[in-house]
Amino acid sequence: MSKLVKSCVLTIGKFEGIHLGHQALLAEVVQQAKLLGLLSAAVVFEPHPYIYLNDALYKPMFTNKERSYLLANTGIEHIFYCQFDKNFAALSPQDFCKKIFAEYNAKLVIVGENYRFGKGRTGDVDLLRSEASAYGAHVQTISPLERPFKDAALEISTSNIRKFIIEGNLAEANWQLGFPFFIEGIVMQGKQLGRTIDFPTLNIYPPDEKFLPPDGVYATNTIVNGITYRSITNIGLRPTVDNVSTIRTVETHLLDLNTGLYGEHIKVELLNFIRPERKFNSMEELKMQIAKDILQI
Repeated sequence: MSKLVKSCVLTIGKFEGIHLGHQALLAEVVQQAKLLGLLSAAVVFEPHPYIYLNDALYKPMFTNKERSYLLANTGIEHIFYCQFDKNFAALSPQDFCKKIFAEYNAKLVIVGENYRFGKGRTGDVDLLRSEASAYGAHVQTISPLERPFKDAALEISTSNIRKFIIEGNLAEANWQLGFPFFIEGIVMQGKQLGRTIDFPTLNIYPPDEKFLPPDGVYATNTIVNGITYRSITNIGLRPTVDNVSTIRTVETHLLDLNTGLYGEHIKVELLNFIRPERKFNSMEELKMQIAKDILQI
């Protein structure tokens, strides 16, 4: 973490999903910074603390590049990536506060009302306020956002969004995100078998650390050079055309564009789950099913 010379309004977190709750928090940071004539800033942990503390195979919803893009769009002026390792995890709550108020020169820290920090998550908002006063700083909290869901209110959270994506409930996941869950990448040349059945696809290969929904067929929008196209996307191992593949592929057929786009950067937004991926007995059978899928979307 590098030191800020100018005072700032600061928030701290994993910010895995940049969902509506995160957006409200970051918007408050930006607004308060403008009112106070200070810089707006966020401290983001890398790698995701859950990877270090709980599960080395945990895959965040968005890659570092995707998350940086989402954070930049919130209006936050400074984004600092803090290395989350054994030394940082061992920081006492008091040493953690010293970094925030002394190294970052934070005059106002805005966090959720249940925010915890420091070794073993033993620090809380009361301690943060106590430490802030010693530096002439202040702490503001905001309540978590909730969404009416079925018969009760459901807190908007990354864990809930991941659960809905896994269940195929993209409508709810996307509502909580405030934007469609997306996968992006560079179009690579595949086996070009889609052309032989009149459904050419754009193939991208997400990095291994990217969280992906269950294998299957999805109604999607695909953004190419700033233009949005209706599309249908298969995520999975392509069992009909490749019996031995262990690499998950995102294959997208654009409904309104059939030109080659190798080397282009595309963004695939997932809108609805259509069906699970399955192996067909022939390419002709696969072609018939794709036609049905397109009619469905």
